[in-house]
Amino acid sequence: MALSIFAVVSVALLRNTTMSVRQAGMIQDRTIAWWLAENEMTSLRLLPRNDDNYPSAGVNREYVEVGDTSWEIETTVEATENDFVRRIVINVYKASREDSNAELIGFLGRY
Repeated sequence: MALSIFAVVSVALLRNTTMSVRQAGMIQDRTIAWWLAENEMTSLRLLPRNDDNYPSAGVNREYVEVGDTSWEIETTVEATENDFVRRIVINVYKASREDSNAELIGFLGRY
């Protein structure tokens, strides 16, 4: 009787441990993706404010290696009603996934 109770408790404990490890990995991926998105936005905002560095509308993709994992950073620049402001949408994907791990939306002025 005690052995069967121990077996049931062990299975439940193993299932909870596996779920915790999986969730910790997801949180780690989202944290790294958010950092990459923030770094990309900060890089755009730190560029000198002149006509050469003002981004035109379009999509740019770059691949980076962080923590032995490949990440895709997709930066979409959209025009707004104001010609002096661009809407920036940054999506970060883990190379093995199709859905975004992080999405950051911001605005960038010409001056």
